[in-house]
Amino acid sequence: METSRTDACCVLYASYANPDPDEEHVNNRASEPSLARYALWNRKQRKTTSTARRVLVANTDRALGESLVSLFALKGFTTEYAMDCASVRTIVRTWQPQVVFLDTRIGACGNYALARELRSIDGGESCLVIAMSGFLPEEPIHLLKEAGYDGHCRRPCAVWQMTDLLDEYFALRAMR
Repeated sequence: METSRTDACCVLYASYANPDPDEEHVNNRASEPSLARYALWNRKQRKTTSTARRVLVANTDRALGESLVSLFALKGFTTEYAMDCASVRTIVRTWQPQVVFLDTRIGACGNYALARELRSIDGGESCLVIAMSGFLPEEPIHLLKEAGYDGHCRRPCAVWQMTDLLDEYFALRAMR
């Protein structure tokens, strides 16, 4: 049975801005606006028959990245961790996650080159990419949008908001 889903490379994002009033919300906490710290400005959609809920966490801090992967796995998400640009590229090509949480510091790629590159990888254009961006200094939202990110969360990201976002994102995909 084929279902319509929103597949996206996952970059963590914590709250939906202007949610569709016709859609039922699984977790109201994920909908609470906190635009200075969290924002989602682009949703990706594509049809898929997969029931997997694949999330890639790409973070330069191994302890944080692996902790997020473990917490997401406890919540029932299939998760992978990447610490460098080469690993991110390989995992996106071969595993095709729906959501990518991408640390903007990864690989010291200037001008968000890795986010731009992910869009050119087969399957990457429909992936939801969420920037895990810096708090001080703040990274300008318009530059994140131009680079191809679909949303952002500022470090430190509240884990409960990240998991609520994923719960809601995948629940809404299942309803479509």
